[in-house]
Amino acid sequence: MTAVFGAALGAVTTYVANRSTMRLNLEHEYDRTLRDKRLAAHQALFHLTRQIPRHWMLIPVPTRSDLLPVRASFRNWYFAEEAHGMFLSQGSKRAYLALEDALDSVLFVKSPDGRSKTADRADTPLTADELDGLQRLASELRHQLVADIGGSNPPRTRSTRPDPTLRGMPDPF
Repeated sequence: MTAVFGAALGAVTTYVANRSTMRLNLEHEYDRTLRDKRLAAHQALFHLTRQIPRHWMLIPVPTRSDLLPVRASFRNWYFAEEAHGMFLSQGSKRAYLALEDALDSVLFVKSPDGRSKTADRADTPLTADELDGLQRLASELRHQLVADIGGSNPPRTRSTRPDPTLRGMPDPF
């Protein structure tokens, strides 16, 4: 009787331990796959945000019509064949949509029949407030993308600095 009870207890313990391990392995694999897909999608979106630089002083201030291709590139990224928009975290999606909404507000107006149309002032430069708002929102999106992939975290493994290559050269650090 004791042997049967011990065998049954051992079987239950083995089942619970294996099931738990298998579940952890599946979750880990899912997380790794999602991380890899998110990394590629976030890199592409981060690259697109270069169109709204931190300082407009380095390039001419854009007109409203200059931002139409910028808006199109963001939309094309979101709905790309690789479905980039699916991989945004909640924080990144909020930041992305806020930037899209800001672009829409400087580019489009509602017509009396409720349809959106390109603003009549398409060749006018953006105001300082509009530029500041777009820059702030693009910066927030970039920061959120970096946070999502952990790009600003310190490495978790220690490394050793290599010895100087040339003999007799002092180590500058």
